[in-house]
Amino acid sequence: MFMNACATFKKPDTINEAPIKERALTKEVNGVLASAAVVGDQEARQIFGIDLTRKNIQAVWIEIENNSDRSIILLPTAIDHEYIPPLEVAFAYHRAFASQANLALDEHLLNLNFPIRNLIEPGSRASGYIFTNWLKGLKVIDIDLLGDNFSQNFTFFAPNPDLPQGKDIIDRMETMFSDVKLQMVESEGALREVLEQLPCCVSIDDGKTSAEPFNVVIIGEIENWTTAVLRRGYRYQVLNPRYAFGRVQDISGKKVSLGYMKGQELFIRLWQTPIRYQSMPVWLGQTSTRLGGRFADTAPAEVTLQMDPYVDEARDGLTQDLAYSQALIKIGYTKGSGLVQSTHIETSSKDNHYTTDGLRVVLVFAERPASLAEIDFFNWERLDDYR
Repeated sequence: MFMNACATFKKPDTINEAPIKERALTKEVNGVLASAAVVGDQEARQIFGIDLTRKNIQAVWIEIENNSDRSIILLPTAIDHEYIPPLEVAFAYHRAFASQANLALDEHLLNLNFPIRNLIEPGSRASGYIFTNWLKGLKVIDIDLLGDNFSQNFTFFAPNPDLPQGKDIIDRMETMFSDVKLQMVESEGALREVLEQLPCCVSIDDGKTSAEPFNVVIIGEIENWTTAVLRRGYRYQVLNPRYAFGRVQDISGKKVSLGYMKGQELFIRLWQTPIRYQSMPVWLGQTSTRLGGRFADTAPAEVTLQMDPYVDEARDGLTQDLAYSQALIKIGYTKGSGLVQSTHIETSSKDNHYTTDGLRVVLVFAERPASLAEIDFFNWERLDDYR
């Protein structure tokens, strides 16, 4: 046990990055070529000489080729706002009485790290690794590049080579509706009409009994709104099933807790619809929170606890939260979720009720950046008229 505790770092004799680079996803916009890939756990041990999973760390490989006429720099907080600097990672694996080995580990990780402090000059290329929090399955890699009067974003849905779960969700979303089944809508008036005709509520497991009201509509390409919710601390989470359109939710998630105070635990379930507004996909969603919010009893997210009956609070909280994502460009409210409904909660033998003003919020997302001052509004229902 003593010998194992004092085991020291040994730099790998060879480093094989070829498999990572071969499966890397690549996009090019405005003369900038970006590539990204998730590093598998075994690959990480071979490259870094340490077991990153022991500290719940996951490496992401990034390469930026700058063929533009301006200098740019990478902002690693877009990839993970709690990314781990290389020397911090190294410190976690330092051993007692091994100063030389510890220094060697520091140097090794610094050499492999993406040079985030360096400008990527025109005609040059930079590559390396960013250390992020470990995530099971598909990882959304959000790359922000900044220059003088210039910014460029790239979003990648990168699979984990060890755990490919999640890629099937994206593939299913892209092929769910054939072109002949799509309902193309161009004007705001036509959009409002079709949104008000959508179902009022989700159903519980029998697919017939009404449950929580649909109170959110999301419009935009999946990489735009997905990036927006991730930036505000939401993560993919398997939730207990709710039904609409003859199927369970396509995507579900929750806002994770950050800091010392537990965050407001908002849950959201989304269903893709065949509606396309100005060619952008339209999603119908339901957001709510547990009764008591951050002071509710602790339970896994997939366990159904009593819902806060004032569901409008969750809807409005989600709207205000996502406004700070810098990807929300338009907001509106339509009728559709009804007034007071009865819903069955699986943890209770009694019916529970929710109270709502009967409106669902419509959120339109686009590529960033979009400031709060740039957010536009549909001239539809007014919240003030429903107080």
